[in-house]
Amino acid sequence: MSFYVVKFGGSSVATTSRIKKASEIVSRIISNGNKVVIVTSAMQGVTNQLIDFAKIFHDSPINREYDAIISSGEQVAAGLFALCLSSVGIKSKSMLGWQIPIKTSNSFSQAIIKSINAKKVLDAVFEKDITPVIAGFQGISDRDEITTIGRGGSDATACALAYALNADECFIYTDVDGIYTADPRIVLNSKRIEKISYNEMLELASCGARVLQSRSVLIAKQCNVKLRVLSSFSETGETIVTSETVYIPKVKKIAGIAHNMSSCMIKIFGEANQIQIFEMLYDNNIKLDLISVSENLISFLIQKPYLGDLKLILENEKITFDVDNDIGVVSIVGDGVKTDQSIFKKILSIINTKRIKLKSISFSDISISLIIPFQQTELLVNEIHHAFFE
Repeated sequence: MSFYVVKFGGSSVATTSRIKKASEIVSRIISNGNKVVIVTSAMQGVTNQLIDFAKIFHDSPINREYDAIISSGEQVAAGLFALCLSSVGIKSKSMLGWQIPIKTSNSFSQAIIKSINAKKVLDAVFEKDITPVIAGFQGISDRDEITTIGRGGSDATACALAYALNADECFIYTDVDGIYTADPRIVLNSKRIEKISYNEMLELASCGARVLQSRSVLIAKQCNVKLRVLSSFSETGETIVTSETVYIPKVKKIAGIAHNMSSCMIKIFGEANQIQIFEMLYDNNIKLDLISVSENLISFLIQKPYLGDLKLILENEKITFDVDNDIGVVSIVGDGVKTDQSIFKKILSIINTKRIKLKSISFSDISISLIIPFQQTELLVNEIHHAFFE
């Protein structure tokens, strides 16, 4: 007998018929003599709808009520999934974050999981023969407030549960059959990656690859959670996220290409105290990416949904800033990116040949991130993929 945490994304539970399909996957796993704990996202589109409702009453409503509202989508999905399993003879019940409890930090919208009461879930599985369906994305703070753990946070819920419950493996079911060398929606010749290291997957997720939430990969890496990405709609393949580094020889040590078209660039000018600015932004739960600091300029990327909050903070502090909405970010990720200079030279050649306007560039130990005009993003992703993977 094996014990699995099985997470279903929003596309996998988007309709009642898809919930039935997902329950068939669970039934097969259980019929093979295994035990399962399920984690669900909200039904596809529901969270965005709830956010839109909240914005009717507040332009930037990231607070207590915001989390109470947007966490309700997972409650509906978990309840429907449990009903579906019960209808086919599998004893099941839904469990919400506060009922377990999944304890989190006090930050709304971007809370961090601090602890999970594993005993309550394990007793349900092994003592009462119940298959729990746990609402992902949500928890409860030390102040007994409902919190959410960031978009895509159900992945983090699943990985944290897999660790807390000492599960044999964590399955992430989504609408694609694994991780690809680039987004298959814009690169038709993208290739499924059979195995990828935690470090490379973490970098891809942080740079915009949307199959896994970056925090979930970090939990998997830190806690050595065995992670497998599969499709709810086919049995054609999967990707295993592992501590190993696996390369396709021809690719010259590149794992994949990620892109981000949902950020804007902020530039803060003048001689303001930079440390105080960063402290102020982090105290207000503003998540920053690709930070660059010079003597009289701070520049960074921020996700567009958080721009309203950021503007209010900076304007209240009378800080001079500029917003550039016309950006896309293309990131080339792999453990060999830093050591193989030919990779960077080839990228620069592509940028020059295709007349891509390079606004900024950022390096990490395993990635190169290029900030370019929004309209040129998909072109550059395709050209780089063609150069290294085709």
